[in-house]
Amino acid sequence: MGKLYQVVVNGLRGEKVVVDLCNTDEQFQSMKVQQLIDKVSEKLPQSAGEEGMALIFTDKRLDEKTKLLSEYGIQHMSVLLMVIKVPGGLTV
Repeated sequence: MGKLYQVVVNGLRGEKVVVDLCNTDEQFQSMKVQQLIDKVSEKLPQSAGEEGMALIFTDKRLDEKTKLLSEYGIQHMSVLLMVIKVPGGLTV
């Protein structure tokens, strides 16, 4: 078994949660934003749900769900911020 690829998500209430993504480098290199959102939703079911939450890495909002995590520069143990989307398209 290879190493376990993970990211850290700072949740809505300030909690830090480690999210397991995959076991191989090949899987990690082919992982898309939508797959990450699904895993975060599983780990944090009290979140606003897929449509009500947004993830931010560095200064970029992960809004292109078909984009690869590597295209955003996300690596093993990267820290992401979860925010709530508010009506009107703004993010708090």
